[in-house]
Amino acid sequence: MKVAAVKIEAIASSSIGIEDFLSLTKPTITLLVVITAIPSLLLATGGLPNPLLSICTLVGLTLTSGSAAAFNHLLEADVDIHMARTKQRSIASGRVSKKQGITFASILGLSGLALLYFGTQPLAAALALGGHLFYSLVYTKFLKTRTPQNIVIGGVAGAMGPLIGWAAVAGTVEWPAWMLFAIITLWTPPHFWALALKYKLDYARAGIPMYPVVYGDEKTRKAMMLYTFTLFPPILALFIFNKAGWFFLVASLAATGKFCWDAIQVYRAHNNNNAMRLFHYSCLYIFWIFIALVIDWCVAMPT
Repeated sequence: MKVAAVKIEAIASSSIGIEDFLSLTKPTITLLVVITAIPSLLLATGGLPNPLLSICTLVGLTLTSGSAAAFNHLLEADVDIHMARTKQRSIASGRVSKKQGITFASILGLSGLALLYFGTQPLAAALALGGHLFYSLVYTKFLKTRTPQNIVIGGVAGAMGPLIGWAAVAGTVEWPAWMLFAIITLWTPPHFWALALKYKLDYARAGIPMYPVVYGDEKTRKAMMLYTFTLFPPILALFIFNKAGWFFLVASLAATGKFCWDAIQVYRAHNNNNAMRLFHYSCLYIFWIFIALVIDWCVAMPT
């Protein structure tokens, strides 16, 4: 009976759902990376991009981004177990072993890089590899644990989608892609710090020097507010230099204006009561900016 019980327990413990592996890829972040590449594909082509190239680009991005996220889970497992927000993650909780995680992440990464290299342009694969290594190694193992500017610098990894999309078509990266890159990079601090305000004690217990842990809530709320205003220049540049039309201008300025206003309200309140509301809006905001650019291109830009 004892042997049977041990066998049953072993079978139960080895039961891994698809959702356990899917969660390793951080689906929301991966989706953001993919969506932000679409305007670059359109703008770099100047027309409808080649369907096969587009599929290789978007699937390759999905796989490489998911791989980087999975390696992030692997490398942070020892920290995740100390935080209420992350202790139930697949690897931290033990539902997925580190060996399984490494195998899964490696297959995703190699497959994605192969798709980008052979199905698009070598530069796209090189940028994807660079973003992968920056996020999974530089940000996770160095920046996150050593500087309160971790998310400011680390946001670069999440902003690689537009650069990879442009490179996949043209084999180079031109200034419009850099403007889209800048939008994501500048959006990341107020977006993430709003969440960090809620989980400040979690980060402190884990020894992670997030901005509110080091500088306090008041200075964090002020920095969040100031960062939202930096989003206007790259948005305006796309319109002024004829890479976006009136629909994008109106839609993006309205959305950014609300982002700024909400951040001002959080700062003026001198408390964190509305910080999570700002966080949730920021998630919708970044998706809307890039979707608005696609709509603008489809409706207004082609002649």
